[in-house]
Amino acid sequence: MKHLIYLCFFTFIAQGAIAQSQPNFTMGFADSIKSTVLNEQRQLLIYTPYANKKIKPATKETYPVLYVLDGENHFRSDVAIVERLVSTGVCPPMIIVGIPNTNRTRDLTPTASEGNTDGLKNTGGGEKFISFLEKELMPYIESSYPTAPYKILMGHSLGGLMVMHTLIHHKDLFNAYIPIDAAVWWDDHKIVKEAKLVLEKNNYENKTVFLAIANRMEKGIDTTAVQSDTSEKTELIRYNLELIHQLNQHPKNKLRFNYKYYEKESHTTIAFIAAYDALRFLFDYYEFPKYAKFTTDNPQLKTLITEHYDTISKQLGYKVLPDKEFVNNFGYRALNQKQFALAKELFEMNVLNFPEEANLLDSFGDYYNAIGDKKNAIAWYQKTLAKKEISETREKLNSLLKNKK
Repeated sequence: MKHLIYLCFFTFIAQGAIAQSQPNFTMGFADSIKSTVLNEQRQLLIYTPYANKKIKPATKETYPVLYVLDGENHFRSDVAIVERLVSTGVCPPMIIVGIPNTNRTRDLTPTASEGNTDGLKNTGGGEKFISFLEKELMPYIESSYPTAPYKILMGHSLGGLMVMHTLIHHKDLFNAYIPIDAAVWWDDHKIVKEAKLVLEKNNYENKTVFLAIANRMEKGIDTTAVQSDTSEKTELIRYNLELIHQLNQHPKNKLRFNYKYYEKESHTTIAFIAAYDALRFLFDYYEFPKYAKFTTDNPQLKTLITEHYDTISKQLGYKVLPDKEFVNNFGYRALNQKQFALAKELFEMNVLNFPEEANLLDSFGDYYNAIGDKKNAIAWYQKTLAKKEISETREKLNSLLKNKK
């Protein structure tokens, strides 16, 4: 079985799907950038966590960026995954940049291999493509959107090959790397040979890798037996297994690494579930622990929230403020339970962290209203309306002013 059946499939998708899908997609919006390095206009698919708009919100918040190769194939599903993970509190909100292909085999192969058994032409432009990412695309994204300094690169098949090539030869471009069923057989599995030399010598502290492998074996063959096979049809899984061995062999390089073999998934079905599992692994420290001590019965809840986000900040390498909706919900829970001191601490935390957020100012007004301090309630509702007209806030303010007379 040739690799060509998969490469041609994705090359076909690359040439046709972007034109067909752009007018109808709803999860994000289109953008583009003129590349001098590649001498072409590159279309982009962008998702932002702030109402899917390009305009930066008036807030201190910044977001990690997930760069997705083969964007025309994987952008929508990755957006759906991230939105779901964010909604359940196990992943930070992220900006997602889908990079559709113009010439897939050119950009996603790090070396030219005209003698490859699949007969692919115009290969080996990977280094030029990485130069485009580093010198043009990433600066453009960082100047146009509220990005944080944490970046993830994810790719499938040839895209996974380029993810691995970037990890081995340009490790500081990204913080995390997700190669999914990577075509590491390319050019006589050159990247696997290079990894053997590089992983031992380099320091990968604060770098994370999640590697996913699909099942490409005949019935009755397992991941142990396949390693002694020499046929072309098992090259993809064999060299991925060898790569796992190389990644695991050098714990002193401090690389944070995990992998998963998907026995029930094929090369064409693995991408969705692997992206989910990869993000769960990358951010396994993000979810707020659901212990009894973290409920509003604990007067130290504010401290516990602060400490949790200090841990997140350490992992991501930059200051992450406690999620405003998360804190606000705890604040109202405390308020409803008449734990007024805790409610004040939580609402005050939000106001200090996000002084421009009208909804959070309104919440502080609700606190003062609940304890019967009408003077401060009026003041905070007025501050809210000075930022943004909110009908509910206006009604509460008018009611207080009316009763004051």
